[in-house]
Amino acid sequence: MSSQQINILFTGSTGYIGGSVLTGLLQHPNSSNFKITALIRGDESRAKKLASLGVIPLIGSNDSHDIIEKAASESHVVIHTGDSSDDVPSARAIISGLNKRTQTTGKPVIYIHTSGTGVLTEDVRGKKGSNTVYNDLDPDQVNGLADTQIHRNVDLLVINSAQANPLLKSIIILPPLIYGIGKGPFNRTSIQLPTLIRAALKRGKAETIGAGESTWDSVHIDDLVDAYIILFAQLLTTYGPNAKPDAKPSPYLTTGREGYYFAENGRHSWRQLVEKIGEVLHKKGFILRKCDCSSSDIGSIDYRNNSTFCQVLSSLLF
Repeated sequence: MSSQQINILFTGSTGYIGGSVLTGLLQHPNSSNFKITALIRGDESRAKKLASLGVIPLIGSNDSHDIIEKAASESHVVIHTGDSSDDVPSARAIISGLNKRTQTTGKPVIYIHTSGTGVLTEDVRGKKGSNTVYNDLDPDQVNGLADTQIHRNVDLLVINSAQANPLLKSIIILPPLIYGIGKGPFNRTSIQLPTLIRAALKRGKAETIGAGESTWDSVHIDDLVDAYIILFAQLLTTYGPNAKPDAKPSPYLTTGREGYYFAENGRHSWRQLVEKIGEVLHKKGFILRKCDCSSSDIGSIDYRNNSTFCQVLSSLLF
């Protein structure tokens, strides 16, 4: 008996995370059984690029709520990575479409939502924080976060919707600082590390906010992609259209109010990160001063065609 094709709606294919995860899906051993539809703004060249990879471009944006809802209603899986962490309307459109599908089929649907560990932030402004360690095996701890935390409004929408509809199998992936060169077809650089490099190149010195004593976790983009693909595969095995009737989830595969997944493989202070950036830039002769660990003013420059930026980023990542 042949396996049923898996319909996947994907957002954020042109982004750093999304493009890398999309590449991971396309390299999956069962990718020939995936029908991937990617929401993309009306850029003909990018749409053609996606089509050349075997991905169906769906012209629209996060504001195309009717388009998103309809596509979600036709999908077994939705993977939302495109500006997903703070966009309530797009998440609501996805959930509405998936709910319609469960009402029609009576079968589970899968929603992989991208949030971020920004939901854990404290307003310390460069000073040491509380050093609270959050554990995704303790969902009560995460669910105890204030509703006013960044990203939390969208996270609450996802988990409350899953609680209201038991057939909506949702998980929330929360990346921290991400580093490494992405594998996607378009944007391959992250946000925080490149921003610090651009600021140092513009101002001639590497700088922190305050003393730079606050800490954050980090993850390599390849490890983050692995997390997405492993969770995707586990969810399909348990809740996908080809799941065995007696399939039972791993005790570590939790969904809904318990379905939080922190993806990290290291920790740093911002001072440590900035000092390393200053060291590399200074060594290469791009700045005269290594680090000014007391600044509160970070600048920015356009880096996308900046060979200096690319050299430094490569030195820091490899």
